[in-house]
Amino acid sequence: MHEDAGTYEDAGTYEDRAPESVWGGAKGPWWRRGPASAPRLWKYPREKGSPGAPLSTWAVGGALAMARSDRVEAYGLTTGDPLWTWQPPDGEVLAHASADAPDGVGVVLHHDHAEGDGGAEHVRLTGLDVGSGRVLWSREQRADALGSVGGHARGVALGGGRLATVRPRHGDTQPVLRTIDAQTGALLWERPVPERWGHVSVVRAHPVVVSTAGADEGAPRRLVVVGGGETEREIELPCWAEEFGGDVAVVGDLLAVECVGPPTPYGEEDTGSTLNAFDVTTGVLRWTWSSTYGATLSPLAHRGHLVVLNGYGDRATVLDPADGRVVAERVLPGHSYRARLAAVGDCVAVVCTAERPAHRLRVFRWK
Repeated sequence: MHEDAGTYEDAGTYEDRAPESVWGGAKGPWWRRGPASAPRLWKYPREKGSPGAPLSTWAVGGALAMARSDRVEAYGLTTGDPLWTWQPPDGEVLAHASADAPDGVGVVLHHDHAEGDGGAEHVRLTGLDVGSGRVLWSREQRADALGSVGGHARGVALGGGRLATVRPRHGDTQPVLRTIDAQTGALLWERPVPERWGHVSVVRAHPVVVSTAGADEGAPRRLVVVGGGETEREIELPCWAEEFGGDVAVVGDLLAVECVGPPTPYGEEDTGSTLNAFDVTTGVLRWTWSSTYGATLSPLAHRGHLVVLNGYGDRATVLDPADGRVVAERVLPGHSYRARLAAVGDCVAVVCTAERPAHRLRVFRWK
């Protein structure tokens, strides 16, 4: 295990050795001895009021689409020119959006807001072509087959063209974890939730990752990678981790997650967060990496590597998943609170998920 391998100071000559296939783009030497600033292509105009945080962002080909509670809007990836806007039927709001857009199709889940987050009997799932905004398919789904569909709930996750859901206990009925084909509604697999898992939240749909709080008070926090049938791999988070980041990145047999420690007393230096990388097969911790630029870490799997957005959305670092070493790094001018990252080819988009940001979206070319 190679702990704390990836700090920038320790990278040395290993910096900027990510293979060209990770980013693509123009030919030429990598910038070295930086980190250099990535050129900004465009930024989202300032917003008035509190329009709400994005549910998801999809970067596909030449388009970048952002799903929000009232609409999905798309822009030219490198130009920022408006491409299309889609809105759900009157009186409906978006409650969820897929974490990715396989084959260029983003999926949104919407329902009648008048029914309230927990009272809708039916929800609708719609598949959108990210390039054109065209509705490719749409179907209705009974809400009680999905568990909670509230905007802040962890009862449903969308990704990889599927839904992963946890139906809570009803009377003597045991909680059930299931996956459903997003387009057809066909049940792919289901299994009862073991009693020892305690409270379960869905973190990711493809692959299926759930978090468990344990049935007993003080039980360790775990992430469980679940397959069909009885296949499962449990990953126990460090005992000092009070919480973990909402973004879980999976690269091959490696799962990377941000672990957040307890707050430090007033006046002491903030130790920030740590990225922990686990072997999915064994659950063993392979390596850890701590940013020296801020407390927030948001990992993204991109072309076989990990791209970590750290600081206040003002720096992106590429890590080798094998050992956590820094292989490239860029400064992303500007700041974003509660930032998330999307990437396609040699372009990266920094998305602010705070309610009232200075700039919602900034798009950069890596070099």
